[in-house]
Formats: sequence, structure tokens, C-alpha cells
Amino acid sequence: MLGPQTMQHAHGKPPFLAGLGGFRALAVAAVLVGHAASWLTPLPGLPALHAPLARLTQCGLSGFFVLSGFVLQYNYGARPITGLRGLGRFATARLSRIHPVYLLLLTVSLTDIFIRFGRPWEVPGFCQSVLAALTLTQSWFFVAEAPSVYPLAWAVSTEVFFYLLFPILTRGVSALASRRAACCAGLAALGAAVGLDACISAHWPALFAWALRAHPALAGDQPRLAGLLFEWLTYTSPYCRLFEFIAGMATARLFVLGGRPPAWLAPAAATLLAVLLCVPAPEDWFFFAILKNNALYAPALAALCLSLAVRPPSFASNRLISHIAGASLSIYLVQPFALEPWKHLFAPTGPLWPMAALAGMAATIAAGILLARFVEAPAARWIGGRRGKNARGETL
Repeated sequence: MLGPQTMQHAHGKPPFLAGLGGFRALAVAAVLVGHAASWLTPLPGLPALHAPLARLTQCGLSGFFVLSGFVLQYNYGARPITGLRGLGRFATARLSRIHPVYLLLLTVSLTDIFIRFGRPWEVPGFCQSVLAALTLTQSWFFVAEAPSVYPLAWAVSTEVFFYLLFPILTRGVSALASRRAACCAGLAALGAAVGLDACISAHWPALFAWALRAHPALAGDQPRLAGLLFEWLTYTSPYCRLFEFIAGMATARLFVLGGRPPAWLAPAAATLLAVLLCVPAPEDWFFFAILKNNALYAPALAALCLSLAVRPPSFASNRLISHIAGASLSIYLVQPFALEPWKHLFAPTGPLWPMAALAGMAATIAAGILLARFVEAPAARWIGGRRGKNARGETL
């Protein structure tokens, strides 16, 4: 029987992995459910009930970063990206999938800002925010005073940062010659994330003092500055999240080298995720608050990703699941426009909030699938000069 690496060489390209589509659909559903609970329900006022759903959003985004590393390493690991031509093809393939639908929705967001505020360019930092959004670098820097013109797009900006480093990172990951080495590399990446989180926890007073010096305009509102710094440093910036991406790359290398996890690994990983999502933690445990913003779920997610790649679940072949997986980027980006408006139709504190949440999620999925079909996929084919469907299914 051919192993994954042998199949790759025999056919000239990696075979399609249906299980990853199921993983991607689960990740985007987790983010969508978490946002619906926060935006369209009264649950934020009930911390004990809302906490697992808020963690669900964090878990889903971590899943995207792990999966992104897996998919890129799986697709490009056997063919190093070299030379300006190779780098250009890689960059075109990545941005052609992201930029068209992103720029369309960014334009919608900016139009809404101009309609509501009239002269937004007079707001300090607005033009800087627009430039950062256009170049997808908004999550790379901490600019507390600048208003965000498209807050949800931070995850795409963080992904673009990963793409810049991938041609370098893949050389090291592809050089791992054994399953033990690949496993150790993934564990080392996650260990580095935990170590960085520990450093942030230990040096938080010094980090906040630096932020106060760098942003004196917010000295009169220190709680707000602390919240912005904490969110950027531990959640939205690419510097802590990079280790999840590398763990996904190492997991893909383990898969290519023939790593076949035991059948019990998938249910064990799912059980661990459920425990991490549902079991309450002390509210004053600062280190845990940092950890759950990035690397807490990554080990179980990497194990689940490997298991589903080897043994695709039956639901992964479902037509709706396939559509959701293929439209995951568009579904994620369209949430502010298709999900949040439902709170104006049904009061989140009224008796119909379950209807608002379900209708909003259904509308978001439908809008995302339509965007993927009529904007995202056609634009990617046009920019890349390809015809027909992208056989490799490379998406966020």
C-alpha cells in the first residue's frame, strides 16, 4: 500500500484530503456560532453560559491557523519555493484567493463609514488604518489610537504574515527526515508558544508601561489601553499565533512521512477540546487568559487535523459541508455584514433572540457561499490564469 509521500511522487501532486474540508467547515462553524452568541443573544450577560461560546470562537480561529500551516506544507513541502518566479507564483496563488473578496467587503465597510461619519479622514489615524487595511498589515503593529476600519480582517492580515515566512519555514520543516523529528518540531513550536505566553504574563507590567510611554494620548484611559494591548499582543498579532501555524506545518510533515494516528486519537482530541471549552477556569488566572487566546487548543486541533486527514469522517463528503468548507474565507469575512444586522431586527434581549441567531448564521453561510462562488473562486481563476476548479483546494 502506498504511503502519503509515495502517492505524492507517483502522481506529481498531493492527493485531495477530504477530511481537511470537514475540519475547515468545523472551524468556520465554531467561529460563526461564537460570534452569533456574542452579537445576537443575551448570553454575554451570563458569563457562565457565554464563556464556552466565546472560547469556541478562539478555538475556531486557532483551527484555521493550524489548518493553514498543514495545507501549505502538504501542498508545497515536496516542491521548494525558490527564485523570484517561484515566489511570485506562490504569492499570486495566495493573494488571488484572498484579496478580491476582501477588497470588495473592505469597500463596503469603508462606504458604510463614510455614510455614517461623513468626514472620517478628519479622525486621527483613519488614513493610516485604511492604508494598513489595504496592504493587509493591520495586525502587524500595535496602533492603539487608530480606529479599525474592518476589525474582523485581522485574521487575514495575520495569515498574510505567515505566507511571507512560509517559503523560509518550509525548508526547515521539509528537511525533517523522520516522524519523531516532525513530532518533536510540532511540540517544540507549541512549547515556544507557551513559553512566550509565560513571558508575557511575567512581564506584563513592563509591557504596559511601554505602551503608556508609546501612547500618551490614552494615558487617561488606562483600562482601555490595557485591553487593546492585551488583545493585540496575545490574540490578533501574528507573533504569538505563528507557532500554531508552524505546528500545523509539522503535523503535515508527520502525515507525509506516513504518520498514521490510532483510531482513538480523533475522539480523544475532540473530548479534550470539549473539556477545554466547557470547564471553567479561575477568572484571576492571568496566564490562562493569555494561553486561551492562542496556543491552548492547538495541540488537540493538530491531533484532530492529522486524524481527519488519515481517516476522513463521513460528514466531510456531505454537499453542504463541502460548500461551507470551500467558502470558509468568504463566510468569515462577511459576518459583520450578514450576521450582525440581525440584532436590529430581533432584540438580543427579547424572546426571539434564538430566531435571530439561527437566521443570522443561515444568512451568513448563504452569503459566504454566494461570495465564494461568484467573487472569490472566479477572481482566483482569472488572476492565476487558470481555468476550471482549483484542484488543490487551497483556501484560508
